[in-house]
Amino acid sequence: MTGTAHRRRVVPLVAAGTLAVAGLTPPLLGWTSSVVVSGSMRPAVEPGDVVLTAPPAARRLRAGCVIRFRSPGRPGRSTLHRIVRVDTHGDLITKGDANRVEDAMPVPVSAVTGTQRLRVPYAGLPVLWWLRGDHLRVVLTGVVLLALGLLVPAGRARHERAARVRSRRSGPRPS
Repeated sequence: MTGTAHRRRVVPLVAAGTLAVAGLTPPLLGWTSSVVVSGSMRPAVEPGDVVLTAPPAARRLRAGCVIRFRSPGRPGRSTLHRIVRVDTHGDLITKGDANRVEDAMPVPVSAVTGTQRLRVPYAGLPVLWWLRGDHLRVVLTGVVLLALGLLVPAGRARHERAARVRSRRSGPRPS
């Protein structure tokens, strides 16, 4: 097997393995992901970004940490904001980076569901578009990705045919 043929077989396997490890490792660590739908954390986190959060360690919750928490007064909703300070009762005072004022309600430590570990820009845009009712954009993105997936193998096959033709024209190479 030539070096080129070997690379053609190994590269997709390495890519698939990398994606599998990247996709499976966060849940194994107890991390969860969420799509950001508002701009309250701009510029650090944009709408459409996916944020991975790790289980919170109460002793590490301090000013400057970005946390995801169950929103007080908004059942079933989570918020991703930065801790501004801890009040005298041990509750967290939070604020979105883009907001001018602190959040109205303090966050009890028990409401914290995670601390930010990783941000994946743009990864959640299709989800955001879907939630906003922009279904056409989601469908078009899917069609473009599908077309690109079909073009890559076709381009590779064309390249391989051209390489075979060139090698036949040039004849056998001296050893």
